[in-house]
This record gives sequence, structure tokens and C-alpha cells, in this order.
Amino acid sequence: MDYPIKLTIDPTVALEANIQVKEQLKWLIGIGHISPGELLPSTNVLAAQLGLNRNTINWVYHHLQEEGIVSMHKGRGTLVLDNPQTDELRRSRMLMHELLERTIEEVRLKSINAEAFFTASLAYGLMQISEQTTARKLLFVECKEHDHPFYSNEIRRVTGAEVKTIFLEDIESSDTILTDALEFSAMVVTTLNHHDQVKRLLTGKEVKLCIIGAQVETSTFLEIARLVEGSPVTFVCLGKAGGQWMAKRVHEAGLHSIKPYAVGIHDHAQLLACLENSEHTYASAAVYSKVRELAPDKVRRFPMLLEKSSETLLIDFSQPTK
Repeated sequence: MDYPIKLTIDPTVALEANIQVKEQLKWLIGIGHISPGELLPSTNVLAAQLGLNRNTINWVYHHLQEEGIVSMHKGRGTLVLDNPQTDELRRSRMLMHELLERTIEEVRLKSINAEAFFTASLAYGLMQISEQTTARKLLFVECKEHDHPFYSNEIRRVTGAEVKTIFLEDIESSDTILTDALEFSAMVVTTLNHHDQVKRLLTGKEVKLCIIGAQVETSTFLEIARLVEGSPVTFVCLGKAGGQWMAKRVHEAGLHSIKPYAVGIHDHAQLLACLENSEHTYASAAVYSKVRELAPDKVRRFPMLLEKSSETLLIDFSQPTK
């Protein structure tokens, strides 16, 4: 695609090239110069343009995918997603853009050297960071079948902390994964889905634990309530357990008239069968784009929200220790 603003790499900036590229792409997406539904340049093209190794661009795209901003498709490219994560990025970056525009104009009116001003701003920012404690890293423990990118992104959004995700399946297959991960942070976050299991794993370890939960947007329940009684409805997530969680939320909302099916994105044969036999399909944000490609007229996003009480818990949990 043709970019209104070219990406640049500044070797004098104390940030690695991969971080510079990632943040510039997030900025362009955030302020609307790259829109949902557009493809990013191929790794080869962008690497050649910037004089970087292709693996550097691969790293950038994989991290953007982990943040829920893009979806990578082998042989087809990297697509900017239209989802809550991108909406939040656009909301925050537009606010920053407006603030920066006003600040730059103020700097100009006061005849302040712009380079000196932003260098001083960097120093100020570094001093602010140094005043915070090191308790800004959080370890997130979840299974691979639930929409773990949603939770990790929400934890990051609410706390501003660096979040490392480890999976229960991996912990169960290795004696060292949990121990090694706790060296990253002894502040652990998990979900209501697995809190008992995680508590058992952490028994005897000096850690702090925060348990969070998610809810579903009311509009989705209203949609489902209008379906004809007995309508087959499929719920798709990263794994079958995630789909079952989605179906359970609908049941708990008092909607018992549908015929629910739960399936994971990697069970391709079962997924195709469910899409064929269901009149409506709801997919979590992590798999929505892939599922919609298979049945665009049937698939809707299953919008999740972090519970307000969980936001409060996370904010309190992540506060710096004086």
C-alpha cells in the first residue's frame, strides 16, 4: 500500500529498530493513516525499504498480532483488524495526536527549539519511569483454549504493565516453565476459569495473585434472544473450552431456547460442519477474522468486556509499592 507517511529508522534513538517500526505502525493505524481491512507491506518489502533484516519485520508483525491489532495469513499478507483492540488503539492514539499537535503549536509560538524540547521531554519521561517501582511486570496464566489475547491486552490496557503470558498446558508438561516465569514477575494474574488450578500451582510460592473475569456485551444477548427457538448457534474460540465458556455465558443469561455448539478454531473438520449446520455463529475476537473468511454471512463477533470489578482489582494490584 502507499503510505502517506514513510517509516524511518533513527540509529541515534535509544530504541531497538524493531520497537521503532512497531510503534510507528501502531501510530499510523491509530491515527487512521492505515485502516482496518488494509494489508501491511510484506516483510520482504518493508525490510528492504528500511534496510532491515526480514526477521526484524517478522518480529514486529508477530507482536502486533499478539496485541490483537493484525492477523497474519501465510501467502496472503498481514491484515489490520477491525476489532475492539484496534478501536482502543485508535481512541488512545487520536487523543495523543491531538495533544501533540497542540503542544507542537505551543512550542512554535514560544519560539522553543523543537528538538531540544522533545529531548527534554524524553529526559522527563525517563525520570518519571525511574521513580516508579519495578512492580510493573505481570505474569498472566491461562489455557490455550480461551481467548487469552483478549485478557492479556486488557491487563496491559488497564495497568500499563509489561505482561508475559504462560499457558497451563505448558506448565503441566514442564517442571521449569512456571519457576522460570516467576523470575519475570511474582505478581500473577489469572482468570476465574482456572483460579483453583493456578492457586494449587502457586501453593508454597511467594507470589501475589489477582483473579479477573470477563462479561459479554448486552447487545449480543439481545441478538440471540431474537432467534427462533431451537436455532442452532455455534460458538468458536481458540479451543473448544473457550467456545463452551461463550455458550455458558449465554445460558447463564437465561437464554435457553437455542441449540448451542462449541468448537475450537483448530478443529477444522468440526468447525466446517458446525458452520454448515448452524444458522448463526459467534466467534471470539482472537479467531473472528479467520472464521469470518469461512462463512462471512453467518459469523458475528462475540464481544467480551473486562468486568468493572476486575479493572478495579487490577489497578489496585499493579500499584507501585512505595
